[in-house]
Amino acid sequence: MNTTKRNAMSVDIFETTVTVTFANGKDLAIDTATLSPEIQRMAMMHGIKQKLVDAGAIARNTETGASASIDDKYAAVHEVYERLTSPNGTWNKQRGDGGEGKSTGGTNNLLIRALMQMTGRDKDYVDQFLSAKTKEQRAALKRNPRVVAIIAELQAAKAGDVDTDALLGELGAEPVEQVANVETGEPMVTPQLAMPAPKRARKAKAEVVA
Repeated sequence: MNTTKRNAMSVDIFETTVTVTFANGKDLAIDTATLSPEIQRMAMMHGIKQKLVDAGAIARNTETGASASIDDKYAAVHEVYERLTSPNGTWNKQRGDGGEGKSTGGTNNLLIRALMQMTGRDKDYVDQFLSAKTKEQRAALKRNPRVVAIIAELQAAKAGDVDTDALLGELGAEPVEQVANVETGEPMVTPQLAMPAPKRARKAKAEVVA
């Protein structure tokens, strides 16, 4: 019998904080700026190592579609190596670097963060993954229900302490309906707001109450 397997945990990196969220709802966050110099140094060494290793973790040559050879893997790692060690080096590939790939920064930032949280991969890995996809494929990913749910969480977090439900209530929008996720059984918010009842219906309801 086929079953849907949930990720045991996901990782989100925002500014200097790394947050690991578990399937049971608990999370652990580390602000790297508060770590000791030795731990920061070890983390830096591990990050460089992992970035180079991830660059070589390609299954196919993006130009030919053939299985990636050792030369293909070397070329992929060397591209990252050159970018990191150049005088004006950058951690992530910039828009238009060498005319290769498609930049996914800016407009797709929420998609990148959502996929990072879902998979535990770092930003550069997800950016390279999306760079190899067509515009249509990236747009389809944004419509995936699991991705939509995470993007909604990220957008809600940006709202801060603003009571957006109260603001919507001023427009007459009723609270959203809570339904169960068919895969996990957990409560989730429907993607559409409940529309306010027509004026005529509201007036009739008021008369009945009176």
